[in-house]
Amino acid sequence: MSGVSDAIAVVAGFNHTCALRASGGVACWGANEHGQLGDGTNTNSAVPVGVAALPPAVALAAGYNHTCAIVIGGQLRCWGWNAAGQLGDGTNADSAVPIVVGALDRVTAMAGGAFHTCAAASDGAVTCWGSNDSGQLGDGTNTDRAAPARVAGVVL
Repeated sequence: MSGVSDAIAVVAGFNHTCALRASGGVACWGANEHGQLGDGTNTNSAVPVGVAALPPAVALAAGYNHTCAIVIGGQLRCWGWNAAGQLGDGTNADSAVPIVVGALDRVTAMAGGAFHTCAAASDGAVTCWGSNDSGQLGDGTNTDRAAPARVAGVVL
């Protein structure tokens, strides 16, 4: 994949960018030291590279050095930097390929913060995970969460 001519959405992190293609494929370019391009490497790319092993996506979000996609069916997958648990898989290990965010399905919307991520489910529940030094996860604490934590009192 050397270019993107069918983008329907674009997101940008600190020093990487990703495009959602009309086909549901995702292509990313830029810095890749934490695997935020999702191509299975840590090699920077000045041209778009395809995200590896990602089912067709319907939405994207980018954080500082991580990226997430809602795939068909509502499952959420994230890749890249995970120092604060912003990938939501219960660990703090970076991933250069998309991994499933734990215990989330039927995701209808998401947003990537610098070091945290939040998602809304079809039942209106909102969950967040990652860095929480300012209480940005909304769970009533300042404790980082490596897995989704329900936002206190929020139902959309």
